[in-house]
Order: sequence, then C-alpha cells, then structure tokens
Amino acid sequence: MAGGRRPRNDSSLEVALANTLKGKTMGVSEVAEAVQQAGYKTTSPNFRTIVNQTLIKSDLIKKIGRGQYTAK
Repeated sequence: MAGGRRPRNDSSLEVALANTLKGKTMGVSEVAEAVQQAGYKTTSPNFRTIVNQTLIKSDLIKKIGRGQYTAK
C-alpha cells in the first residue's frame, strides 16, 4: 500500500465493539457491520477477521455461546 493513510478513529476497535455490544448479543459479522455503521473507519479487506480476533482477546467483551458475544 504505497502512500496509504490509516483511518483515524476516536476510540480503539475494542472500545468501539464493547460500546456497540452494550445490552445486545451479536454474531461476529453483525457486530463488524454495526461498528462500521456507527462510524468506525477501516480500509481492511478482512475486517471481520480482525473483529473476531479482537472479540476473542478482549477483557471488555464476553462470549455467550458459539459465535455470540456481548459487552461485560
């Protein structure tokens, strides 16, 4: 990516995901879409994968069942 600029966001992906999941339970694809609609900018061709890894590692997010997550 020659001369490309990384989009700047107000919060980290982890915080944006936790805020999106407050009071809700969603799957990975749903939350990836919702966080972008809420204004999170990304140019990643595999954003869903990045969201999935962030959900798994996050201390702010709790796994409910297979592929289902909510905020703690």
